[in-house]
Amino acid sequence: MPTPNEIREQIATLEKQLREAEEAERKAALVGDAKRATALLTLMRESQKEIERLFPGTFSGEKWEAITPQAWPRDTSFKRAADLSETEIQNARDAGKDAVAKLKTK
Repeated sequence: MPTPNEIREQIATLEKQLREAEEAERKAALVGDAKRATALLTLMRESQKEIERLFPGTFSGEKWEAITPQAWPRDTSFKRAADLSETEIQNARDAGKDAVAKLKTK
């Protein structure tokens, strides 16, 4: 039978492993969220360009000045938050562009 100190050591080890596993899960979720956010942001930008191409002047005027693409968040913040590679960011951007491209063909 283990001694009380041995049991405490086992508990401490298991608690450490639990914290590490929870942190790994949190980081994995953050990576997925950052990739989706990057794709969605790219989709927004590409959608605005496509709408403007179809109907010039749609985004002109006072009400649209505050939401110009320059005022939108940058995907670099998502990249840093989830420690994504350039390839992962580019793949997410491409996914956003592909979504708009699919709509063009319908």
